[in-house]
Amino acid sequence: MKMKITALAAAAVMTLATAVSGISAAAAGIPAAEDSNNFLLDCGSRAGYDYLGTMENGEALQAAYDRMCEAAAELWCNTNKTLDKISVYHTYAAIPYDGLDYNTVGIVYLTFRNDFPLYYFTDCMMVGDKTNFYLISDSSYANGSTRAQAQQDIMDYIISVAEKAEDAGSDYEKAKIVHDAINEDLEFAYDTYGEPEREAWAHNVLGACQNGKGVCECYARVYQAVLNYLDIDNYIVSGIAEGGDHAWNAVRLDDGKCYYVDCTWNDMLETDFYFAKGENTMSKDHTVDVPTDDPMRFFIELPDISDTDYDASAIKKSRVKGDVNGDGFINITDITITAANIKGKKLLSEENFKYADMNGDGKVNITDLTKIAAIVKGKAK
Repeated sequence: MKMKITALAAAAVMTLATAVSGISAAAAGIPAAEDSNNFLLDCGSRAGYDYLGTMENGEALQAAYDRMCEAAAELWCNTNKTLDKISVYHTYAAIPYDGLDYNTVGIVYLTFRNDFPLYYFTDCMMVGDKTNFYLISDSSYANGSTRAQAQQDIMDYIISVAEKAEDAGSDYEKAKIVHDAINEDLEFAYDTYGEPEREAWAHNVLGACQNGKGVCECYARVYQAVLNYLDIDNYIVSGIAEGGDHAWNAVRLDDGKCYYVDCTWNDMLETDFYFAKGENTMSKDHTVDVPTDDPMRFFIELPDISDTDYDASAIKKSRVKGDVNGDGFINITDITITAANIKGKKLLSEENFKYADMNGDGKVNITDLTKIAAIVKGKAK
């Protein structure tokens, strides 16, 4: 269990900074379900790295991955550095092909990005010449002081969301609390033309940690990062939904199987339908990418995806005051729907009203909301 202090995150970064020279042993990260007491590693995983090792020429693929990890960790730690330009690109590393071709190193790069959601500066664009594959960043992250502020905001946000869930009794409940907290904080980002926002921040964790909005990749990456920090095994998932590129997550829950979670669709549709869903349900409108020679469509094979939806009935608790929606938990969702009732935006059913009426006076008002919030914050039982 992580300590509930932001200083831990800063200390973790300093620890990594002093270990850069020997990072090859740690560059691949750790399994998401393990705790290294190192903020960068705790928020990432090595699922993609391990999968690359099973592929043809796996050792060379993993070596390229490690070089990318080392370069990204160095940039995170060095907030005094201003990125140089090669041609029109702000570049922070050149990765030699070492016998691999451009597309193959591109597959490594995509896999590396999917393992480390915190590296907001890893651009989705791939650039290379005859000799090297270049790691580039959006121009908005070229200045070191900008990155320093971004990284502090990331650490603060990840830890603040994780704290809401860390005392929950099951991985299902933790995953649901984090899902609800992120969807409460975020809204889908559109540009001035009503199209999904294309700015870099909308596609990385900074959309959530600084701007309160983002597109599907932002939702999925920040969800991945918080669950990793809580030591819950999970993966970002890329694929197609309703004919367009989309990102969501797969999360390993208490029965040991993985289930799909689509925070974006749940937020936009104001539903929990796409939470803890199995392959049979999700495949109706979501198609997962697979291992392929195309670096823009490559995705590792996911293990242990359940065919059926998760059955949470076995872990649900007896309903108590404050569990307004009757899901067995008292969390931010109960605060939100109680507040909506008080504001007259969406009235509670007669049954749910009884569980929101914390003091039993036949009314649901700010007094009841305060009592529910105190439970969620751990200040009351």
